[in-house]
Amino acid sequence: METKTKKRVLVTKSDQDAHEVSVRYLTQLLRDKGMEVIFTRYAIIDEVVKTAMEEDVDVIAMSFYSSGLMYDTTRLMELLKEQGLKDDIKVIIGGTISDQEKKELLQMGVDDVFMPGMGTLLDVVECVNC
Repeated sequence: METKTKKRVLVTKSDQDAHEVSVRYLTQLLRDKGMEVIFTRYAIIDEVVKTAMEEDVDVIAMSFYSSGLMYDTTRLMELLKEQGLKDDIKVIIGGTISDQEKKELLQMGVDDVFMPGMGTLLDVVECVNC
């Protein structure tokens, strides 16, 4: 059996969301820390789970600065559960997120949520790496 030597991280965002400077910076930080990073945009959330399975990732990190946060995350968690992957893949959500949305995301099984003014991208890297 082959063992992974590096963490594999899928960093993704909706293709309808134009904000990506921080996501690209996070991607580079993760790579600088020795992780393998796959950066994608998705049209439908189902593509995220398909990519996660194909790439055998340890972490899915999603960015939201536009609509779709609750719908896409709910669907993501459902698909991970259906595929038996929820316990194998850590899910991290970041972006423009309210306190109420953060509470709901954590209740649905998201592992961590990063909001504006709450930590830095280095905190996200630390969360991915633990």
